[in-house]
Amino acid sequence: MPDSVEDTSTISLRICLEGHANALALNKDNNQIALAGRSLLKVYSINSNGFTESCNMRGKNQNLSYSANDVAWSTLDSNLLATAATNGVVSVWDLSKFGRQKQLLVYNEHERTAHTVTFHSSEPNILISGSQDGTIKCFDIRSDKSVNTYFCNSESVRDVKFSPHTQNIFSAVSENGTVQLWDMRKWDKCMVQFTAHYGPVYTCDWHPTRNWLATGSRDKQIKVWNMDGRPGLEHTIHTIAVVGRVKWRPERTYHIASCALVVDYSVHVWDIRRPYIPFASFNEHTNVTTGIAWQGSDSHCLLSISKDSTIYKHAFKDATRPALKANAQGASLGRFGDISFANKIKEYEPKTSGASNTKSSSFMYVVFVVSTFMFLIM
Repeated sequence: MPDSVEDTSTISLRICLEGHANALALNKDNNQIALAGRSLLKVYSINSNGFTESCNMRGKNQNLSYSANDVAWSTLDSNLLATAATNGVVSVWDLSKFGRQKQLLVYNEHERTAHTVTFHSSEPNILISGSQDGTIKCFDIRSDKSVNTYFCNSESVRDVKFSPHTQNIFSAVSENGTVQLWDMRKWDKCMVQFTAHYGPVYTCDWHPTRNWLATGSRDKQIKVWNMDGRPGLEHTIHTIAVVGRVKWRPERTYHIASCALVVDYSVHVWDIRRPYIPFASFNEHTNVTTGIAWQGSDSHCLLSISKDSTIYKHAFKDATRPALKANAQGASLGRFGDISFANKIKEYEPKTSGASNTKSSSFMYVVFVVSTFMFLIM
């Protein structure tokens, strides 16, 4: 489907939560969403009329292992969830169980806060976590302890993601601005390491069809890296705030969604070929957006959560289009040193006799050419 064609059938939905969520995850069928936060750990069913609570895993339990920074749903089993807690605990949950038995496994191996957790895309028993202690743990849920520890030589690992293109490869981004690629079978040394940003990197996401890795940083940039062979920078997007999350848009090669950690409450969808103006924006939240996800292969439906304690199901047809409001202007340097630039100006038509006092106007584009020859010979 061409990038310019957008669906108009989806409707926007919103509900209020009892507390704000730090992360969200969708099940493999995209009909349930898990929400995790410091005082929130729930599952909601998604239907055409909105969201219906189907499971409250926390209840009145104040155990810190329930206080989550991240949540991940198994890509193969809709009963399995994993959470990364503020006290470093990684938990595995089985929704088919009852009461406290839902917390199937508790891994208490990280020495500091666990920031992120994710399941393997094809191995149902494997998951990895990243922590403030600078390590990545690999767990096999058939075991009660980790099977591997990867040392990143960084103060903090902020995000980890399995590659959808190579089975045993995962990426890790850190607060020292580096990106690492690991083969999960080789725990002693990473395959690739490079400096991606001038500040901490908080998020990464693999492109679903191309071997591209997107990274987002405190330096207010989203970068797209070509991971074929030696990593190469393909695109750079300039945002107005610290980038907290990024997520590639399904069925749109060049579209990626992002949200900020501070200042900017909107969710933006970028065309990576236009690095300064969002392709579309969702402006419903009144506080920082903490999580985003596309509803499966539906590129017209975006889910988001926020510190304003709401969850939105956004319809793409309702997004604002900042690019359409931008002035159509540009500049070009000619081969002989001439500079041409175009600008849109408003032109009023002259009033004729007997005409009303209403001014009629139109827009026209004027192209200016300035010779730089005089400057070249001075």
